[in-house]
Amino acid sequence: MALKSKYSPGQLVEITIAGQRYVGLVLSTTPAPRRAMSPMLKVEWTGEAPRDYQVEYISEEGLRLVK
Repeated sequence: MALKSKYSPGQLVEITIAGQRYVGLVLSTTPAPRRAMSPMLKVEWTGEAPRDYQVEYISEEGLRLVK
């Protein structure tokens, strides 16, 4: 049984990397491919992106829902 994401498309999520806060919009979700792995999210970053990609697939580890 695949693990499903706790986030859904249209939600805003945030992650903090090296003290810098990044916010992104969840575009789609993909269940975890196998046990001991996290579900994947396709995220479009708002503002500055943590890497050179404005839209990318990331694991949901370390993400929090923006309230």
